[in-house]
Amino acid sequence: MATSRTYVSPRREAQAAATRDAILEAFADQLTDSGRATLSPKEAADRAGVSTRTVHNYFPDADAQIIGLAEWFDRRIHRQPVEVAQGPDDLARYFRDIHANALKSPIARALAEFRSPVWNEVRASARAARLDAIRRSVAEIGAPKRDTEDATAMLLALAGADTCWPMHEEHGLPIERIPDTIANTVQLIVDQLKTKARKAR
Repeated sequence: MATSRTYVSPRREAQAAATRDAILEAFADQLTDSGRATLSPKEAADRAGVSTRTVHNYFPDADAQIIGLAEWFDRRIHRQPVEVAQGPDDLARYFRDIHANALKSPIARALAEFRSPVWNEVRASARAARLDAIRRSVAEIGAPKRDTEDATAMLLALAGADTCWPMHEEHGLPIERIPDTIANTVQLIVDQLKTKARKAR
């Protein structure tokens, strides 16, 4: 009895991947419009040079569009993910790296400010391990409970990519100095916690 085999065309697969990327790039471009809260499949189709039906074939609903955009962002913009903090002495490096990474692309800012429940869920899931590493690193110092809680809250607030742009736009700090400024602040917090931990022993 003969068995049928599904033919896989590398050329067709490459074309499909290119079409998908063109659509995602068109969605990403929409995010540069200030205040946008939704994505438009029709605008994406026009920019990517495909039909709206093709867009819906790849991304049938808003949730699929957001999830696809998050994957595209990580693959195209953040090709080398920042390694999570490996302890208190690594926190300053981690904060320097994540903010240097965030400042590389205007799309990073647009996604940080994008208001969508699905995007917030995707973002929270992606950041969970990073935030847990910050909590563990702070706890490892062994400072008193209240000081540890205060420092943890401050560092988690500084961990978001959306915290760096106001330092430039609202307070005039040159963009290239922002990652070091944040890293120096983190180091001050760590050093202060270490001092409190020594005094508490």
